[in-house]
Amino acid sequence: MDDFRKWKLLRHDNILSLCRITYGFGPVPAIVSPWMSNGSLSTYLDEHYDGLSGAHKFGLLADVAAGLQYLHSNEMAHADLTGSNVLINSDGRALLDYGLLTTCSDLNGTSYIRSNVRWAAPELFEVSHAKDASSSPKLESDIYSFGCITYQVLSGKRPYYNICSDNKVVVAILKGVKPKRPDIPAIADRHWNFIEQCWVESSQRPPIADVRDLMCHYRDAMC
Repeated sequence: MDDFRKWKLLRHDNILSLCRITYGFGPVPAIVSPWMSNGSLSTYLDEHYDGLSGAHKFGLLADVAAGLQYLHSNEMAHADLTGSNVLINSDGRALLDYGLLTTCSDLNGTSYIRSNVRWAAPELFEVSHAKDASSSPKLESDIYSFGCITYQVLSGKRPYYNICSDNKVVVAILKGVKPKRPDIPAIADRHWNFIEQCWVESSQRPPIADVRDLMCHYRDAMC
């Protein structure tokens, strides 16, 4: 419930607002939020990718980056950034849906396993026997996932689209294999270089403020 309370306090144009919690639909609480008519980012891309301009694609990425920047400025990691947890409103703008939303202080000493492995940072799968070690998501883990979102928006394909089984994706991640660069549609070298920057070792990943500035630059350059 603490996470729900944190989310309800958030106020940002690119963060889905939380109206209330209800208990009338089953054994677990249900989250009540505004209806997003265009569904998830994954669904939106499946249905509209071919008709999206470059400016619109980078506009979506700028929206996601703006929402992440707001969270990170409050020392919060989204911790579940995937094509299913980005929603698209009736105006074609992107909003971050409810994630695991963990504050940095909450992460110490906890363990964490991602279910949406295709967008998950490799460090989340590391196993350490050190007492003070943690495989919990950090702000840098969101940056890795943002790279995967960028990959998805620019290619129209989910990360590791060439690997059917999620279990095999986990094996690939543990071996250090990154998502394959698609041939069709081609991703421009400068954009691919940015994606790869998001996928480097966690301490070397760009801060979200720089990421947002770059996405806005690419968006504006295509308008």
